[in-house]
Amino acid sequence: MSSLPAASLPGATPPTHVLGVTGSGVEVRGFAAPAGDLVAWWHRLRDEHPASGLWPVLLGSDLGDLAAALTPESRDDYDDAAELRRATAMSTADLVALRAQRHARYADLDVDDTPPGDEPPPVVRRHAPTFTAAEQDGLVALVPATHGWQVPVILGWEGGVNYDMEPVDHGVVLRDWHERFGAELVSLTGDQVLEVVVRRPPTTPAEAHAVAREQYAYCGDVVDQGVGTIRELAQDQVGSGSWYFWWD
Repeated sequence: MSSLPAASLPGATPPTHVLGVTGSGVEVRGFAAPAGDLVAWWHRLRDEHPASGLWPVLLGSDLGDLAAALTPESRDDYDDAAELRRATAMSTADLVALRAQRHARYADLDVDDTPPGDEPPPVVRRHAPTFTAAEQDGLVALVPATHGWQVPVILGWEGGVNYDMEPVDHGVVLRDWHERFGAELVSLTGDQVLEVVVRRPPTTPAEAHAVAREQYAYCGDVVDQGVGTIRELAQDQVGSGSWYFWWD
């Protein structure tokens, strides 16, 4: 999947150190690696996940906002084990209903929910996966998790908190995209970037348009402060081997 195959990495995994501990006592370890090796490390450690039970995730150059999430005394109001159970039991329909309840508090505001440029693209372009978290030297975390979609919930990752999102939102959405498209979490950064590798992305304009609308509902900034239209998102991101999301 990457231009840097895991075979290019000599030797064993570097020594790890404790990056932090979740509220339920789950220890998260990791190591630093050069930018050019990060994607290769992700692939190698992803291949080892069935035996290790540790999901690799690229965190960027430092922990950023994740530092607080991995300091239990600073997050005594977040029970990662309970939230993981909630995410596991929740369907995408449940999540849509939950988000509608949250958004109802803003019902008196004049908000235009119509996505810009909401029409199917003429073509769907295929791109090799790329990850902004691997553009500079950074951290590789190893998170005890059965599936990659669980990682944002376990870590209490707060991407999109300014849009009233919770870690459970990311978990349920990523689980759905994993089941449908083979999407797997690659990076979570302290500056609110989430990236996934996509094994089976949509290939037709109609399906790409439908998924682009899902992506816009999940992360409006990827259009509103990014590519500009749903059509452009469907054409250039949805069919690619990686998806990028960022919340201001």
